[in-house]
Amino acid sequence: MESRNKLPIGIELVKRGLISEDDVNKAIEYQKSNPGKKLGDIIKILHLCDEYRLIEAIGEILGEKAILLTKSDITINITDYISLDVAKQCMAIPFEISNGRIKVCFADTSNKKSTDIIRLLLLNKGLIMDKYITFASNMEEIFESLEGKATDKIEEGRDVTSLIDNIIKTAMSKRASDIHIEPQENNIRVRYRIDGVLLTVATLSKEKQNQIIGRLKAISNMHQEKQESQDR
Repeated sequence: MESRNKLPIGIELVKRGLISEDDVNKAIEYQKSNPGKKLGDIIKILHLCDEYRLIEAIGEILGEKAILLTKSDITINITDYISLDVAKQCMAIPFEISNGRIKVCFADTSNKKSTDIIRLLLLNKGLIMDKYITFASNMEEIFESLEGKATDKIEEGRDVTSLIDNIIKTAMSKRASDIHIEPQENNIRVRYRIDGVLLTVATLSKEKQNQIIGRLKAISNMHQEKQESQDR
């Protein structure tokens, strides 16, 4: 949640009388050890301001519609419209539909790449997106509740045959259109393309690279032999 105005969001909140300069300093100190968090989220985390008034003010400062998103605000099945992986990657949650328009919350409405990805995905479903802003922490809580206890995770501690089988099965369950297994300098990156977006789903040990390549070649050869036998 960054201000598009010339003044930093902290100063804007001080001007509105929602927080003090000391509160801004506390938030900045917290941010030093948590650099991935936006100032607005930190103010909420530190309970320096009423969260309803805070999100409303942030919306006004950014010129965006704002909502303190909770599970009770979500009146649709999110994964009917975007996959959970894409939602988490873009930090976006669709939560209500009316008359061909769909309301979508973002943690950062200034991230044009993320907002464009979601807008185009929903447009392909015949829906026009209405953009809202909310706290990242609220969205993270919702994602956790959606994932539940039965998350699809790629287990690396098995033999390579089981590992590759798990990568393929997980890709199928997530409706990935393709799988990328990419050797890096110090590890192996596994990415799925879901709804046109490449998402990193696992990082594997570099030590297993030769075994993984060997297993993939074996699968490829088996598939080729099967195809040739069917063509005869």
